[in-house]
Order: sequence, then structure tokens, then C-alpha cells
Amino acid sequence: MSKHEEQQAPASLGTRLVRGATSGRARAIMSVGIVLGLGAVGTLAAWTDNATATSGVFSTGSIEMKLNGDPGDPTAYGFTALTKTGMMPGDSVTATLPVQNTGAAQFKYTMAATATGEAALAPFMKVTVLDQSCTTLIAGPVGLSTTAATPIITTGRQLAANTGSETLCFKVALDTGVLSAQQNKSINVSFQFAATTA
Repeated sequence: MSKHEEQQAPASLGTRLVRGATSGRARAIMSVGIVLGLGAVGTLAAWTDNATATSGVFSTGSIEMKLNGDPGDPTAYGFTALTKTGMMPGDSVTATLPVQNTGAAQFKYTMAATATGEAALAPFMKVTVLDQSCTTLIAGPVGLSTTAATPIITTGRQLAANTGSETLCFKVALDTGVLSAQQNKSINVSFQFAATTA
């Protein structure tokens, strides 16, 4: 006989009876458990309720910048006070421009300038921005370009909602280093203001 094969002695009658009784009792207990479990599932009930909360109104505000009372959009404001013909090296001209916030939110604004006309003359036209009295420097002097917008007011200036306003003094000067080749030449300048919520 191989070592892996083992002989089992037949179970005695008593052992078979105990096994049968135990097995029958276990089946009976499991059957009762299943019946009770099914009964419990069948008798479960859930109470429910719900509630709803409704918010108030959400609405957007607005910002609106005006230049001397004109929105400047879609047609640019005519800043015709800032002009001078027959300029000589060292000559300058000044003009004031009110900037206003008539919208419902405060904002900060910046400003850039673009020149059109004689490209070689633009860098010699220097723009300076001062306060209303034309004495305190805000930005500049900065030479202009006909190929790209030149940032002038780069630090945002804040205006309060609804009635915020300040008057800027623009000074445009012809640099003393301008070349004689730029005689009888001209440019126009467009000032672009950009406002963002503060």
C-alpha cells in the first residue's frame, strides 16, 4: 500500500446518527433563519421627507468708462483740444481730459497710445501724463510708435463706482533731438483706455 493511500474505517452507527442529527438540526436552524430573514425584509418600511431652499436674485453689475462724458465706443472721442501745427524742436502742447466711471462697480484703468502717420517722427513725439493742474507727473515722457501700442499709464488708476472721476493733463512735446529730415511731417495719436474691475 502506498504511503499516500489511507484507509478509513467505516463510521460507527452512533457517529452516523450524531452526524445525521447535527446535520438535520443545522438545516432546520438555517431554514428558520431564512424564513425569519425573509419576514424581516418583507416588513421593513421607510419614512421619507424632503425640503427645498430657494435663493434670492443673482445679477451682474457693469463698468462704464467715459472720456469727458463720451463713452468713446464704437466711435472714438474726438480729443481735438490736443493739437499743434508748425512745431519746432522743444515745442509742446497740453490739454486736459476727464476720465469718468458711470458704471455700477469701481474699476482700475490703464492707457496706451498708438501713432499713425510718419513712422520716423513718432519716437520724437514724447507724451507725458500729469494731474489736472498739469504739475504732478503720472506717467512719461514716452516716445510713440506707428507699429504697436505704447503703454503709457501702466499702473491701474482706480475710480469709484457711479461718480468716480479724475482729469488728466496730456502734454505732447517734440524732442529737441529730432532730425531735420522730419520737417513738414505729421502724426496723429490714438489713446486707448482699458478698464477692469478693481
